[in-house]
Amino acid sequence: GESGAGKTETAKIVLNYLCRRRADSLREETLDAEVGNAALTQSLVDSSPILEALGNAKTLRNNNSSRFGKFIKLLFHPEQDFMLSGASIETYLLEKSRVVRQDNGERNFHIFFQLVHGADEDLKSRLRLTGPIDDYNYLSGGNMTVKGIDDAADFARLSERLAHIGYTSQETSLLWE
Repeated sequence: GESGAGKTETAKIVLNYLCRRRADSLREETLDAEVGNAALTQSLVDSSPILEALGNAKTLRNNNSSRFGKFIKLLFHPEQDFMLSGASIETYLLEKSRVVRQDNGERNFHIFFQLVHGADEDLKSRLRLTGPIDDYNYLSGGNMTVKGIDDAADFARLSERLAHIGYTSQETSLLWE
């Protein structure tokens, strides 16, 4: 589909539906199965904003354009009324050229702006992000801010979701680096 046609948003809605469709029918299941399924479901739903931060950017046609493809494989347990039992996400065709060059009116991947605007002073210091955004060649020249995108708030949500899916503080630190 065309950029901005809604593929990413539609995929999130479908994923949410498929993962949560059994919520009302779990009354017969044990509490452990319910809790395990809810945790897996939430982890899958939490993965979308993480992938978006690391792989989406503002383009001329779309403020949240995916610069990669993703294939999500959901595994359902046929003997437990098709309860979600696992999943894998495969990404491909990451547009690596976007890291070093953007067209006028576009901006680099969201994560870079989220780090500059949302990281605390300690993290910024460790990552050597102590100057204004114009100091960073890979971020300057495009749109520094985008209407409807709050990079600092998105960074806070991203950090929460990484913790929720099990990233330790050490793993998160390595990711930022």
